[in-house]
Amino acid sequence: MQQPDHDRNWLAGARCTVLGANGFIGTNLCLALQSAGATVIGAGRSASARAELADKVSWRRTDLATGTGLDDAIRGSDFVIHLVNTLLPAPSNAEKARDVEENLIGTLRLLELCREHRVKKVIYASSGGTVYGPQSVVPISENVIPLPICSYGIVKHAVEGYLHLFRHLHQLDYVALRIANPFGEYQMPHDQGLIATLFGKALSRTPISIWGDGSVVRDYVYIQDVVDAAIASMALDTQHAPRVFNIGSGVGKSVNDVIESITHVHGKLPRVEYTPGRAADVPVNVLDIRRAYDHLGWRPQTDWQAALDITYRWLSNVLDANETARAYAATA
Repeated sequence: MQQPDHDRNWLAGARCTVLGANGFIGTNLCLALQSAGATVIGAGRSASARAELADKVSWRRTDLATGTGLDDAIRGSDFVIHLVNTLLPAPSNAEKARDVEENLIGTLRLLELCREHRVKKVIYASSGGTVYGPQSVVPISENVIPLPICSYGIVKHAVEGYLHLFRHLHQLDYVALRIANPFGEYQMPHDQGLIATLFGKALSRTPISIWGDGSVVRDYVYIQDVVDAAIASMALDTQHAPRVFNIGSGVGKSVNDVIESITHVHGKLPRVEYTPGRAADVPVNVLDIRRAYDHLGWRPQTDWQAALDITYRWLSNVLDANETARAYAATA
């Protein structure tokens, strides 16, 4: 087992390009890398970095779908962390060709540039939920045959295959992280994510609408644990170690379980409304995370209730600040 390097001193001076830096995972990862002494290139479709990153990253405007700006963003980088996806899982089945063109072909274009610029390693954010699809054995290990039921998961799995091919043909090292359902700071209610959405509804006293009857089970993992996993994967240098890892809590919680836990944090919730389920939703998805411990020395460190408390406090402060700013603007 590789031992985790908790002090992260090895990152000092490393040049890291984070694609999707303004997003939820990207923001947290950029902050951690910069704090560890890395030079961080933030990249994304926005014209500039979000306020929290403005003085911590060097920004590059890029577009994965067209390849615009990618060459400049990764030139000279040791690590490229690929967090971009232009579609969400549920709508992806309606736009399968677009999914392939933008996310699969766009990533192939990116990998060719990484090869040309001699990037040491690519870290890819795959999907611990959609890649596997319905599985009869839970928790799900990396050894099962993936059975994705949405284009999003099919494309994610295809990218993993091309990463393996580029390592075989061109010695471009990589790690693919099959991330479960992350939550925490910098995830807003309008983003993808049940927990942020539920907290947002609770704080705004808005009725909560749930797909299905609330029995769908997922694996939820706190964002700082995801960041730790990403950094541990950057440090992996064992030649024959696996390159695909599940990153989750290893514990399943139904939507109704999550609602109950959030009630403990917030108090009484607004009305909960149940609507018909979606075809793209797998009934149960819980990840076996033993491989990540065996080879990365990683396991989640944050207690479920403590992580919810941290998330709730952060989101409460942000939403309060936003409301104050809107009220001020209305009277100005």
